[in-house]
Amino acid sequence: MEGQLGVNHRVDGDFEPADPIPPPENRQRKTADISDREWEIRTGRAIFILRQTLPNFFDLGLVSSPSHDSLSPSNSKKASSSLTPVGEPESIYSPKIRLVYTPPVKLPSPFPTTLQVEGMPLYMASSVFIRHTLNTLYSDLHVELLRISLQNTPTPNHESGSSVVEERKERGELKRDKCLFVGLCVRGTSRVSGAIGEWQVNSTYTFSPTTGAINKHIVNSIYPAPHLSVYDALRSSFGRVFGLAAPVPGEVTRLERVRVGEGSKGNPDGV
Repeated sequence: MEGQLGVNHRVDGDFEPADPIPPPENRQRKTADISDREWEIRTGRAIFILRQTLPNFFDLGLVSSPSHDSLSPSNSKKASSSLTPVGEPESIYSPKIRLVYTPPVKLPSPFPTTLQVEGMPLYMASSVFIRHTLNTLYSDLHVELLRISLQNTPTPNHESGSSVVEERKERGELKRDKCLFVGLCVRGTSRVSGAIGEWQVNSTYTFSPTTGAINKHIVNSIYPAPHLSVYDALRSSFGRVFGLAAPVPGEVTRLERVRVGEGSKGNPDGV
């Protein structure tokens, strides 16, 4: 039994956990590695990059760091104060970023109530899918920023009491409470009919209180809502690329790093 994972091993007469858990003080020290000033710099850099690059999304794609050619040298230097150990600017997105969207009308089976994609590779793939699909169907695509504003992260209902809020203030948790609302309009000309297509998209970006990276992207609304054929194409595309195609009858599959429909069990935003 001592050779099994997670079982304590005896070392010199004492028991030592096979998978030691860092003591609380070490975990607190790890989360405090980034100063409040550095956290503000990182979130400010992310906001700057979104503001500068979203209007050119269909030309540039998703820009995740200030080293992109679309940013001028002076702006890149200003925005890239945080570097990785090898000297490369850090991504403004968390490796575990989560994209969440709840369609206004429940989709037919097998689609879930809430669509969720987790992880930077799948988040990037989602942006590539959107860019490629719309560029195929429309020409002269451009994005107009209608509104961009900072907001406080909504407090969960079970933490809405004044005493709980005061305790969070004393612990310094509310110092790093920030999310960004972005309202934009996408326009393009249909390659088939020549008609103008237009969509208004509202999103909320939430920043990690630990790293300052964007760890959640909630698509609040898309108007007009995407047609069902878009979801079929999305499912088909992700199935080919990430192995999410419909399983063979009788086969049991396990989906890792892609969680869909979990938000329907509670908060519709999947929070």
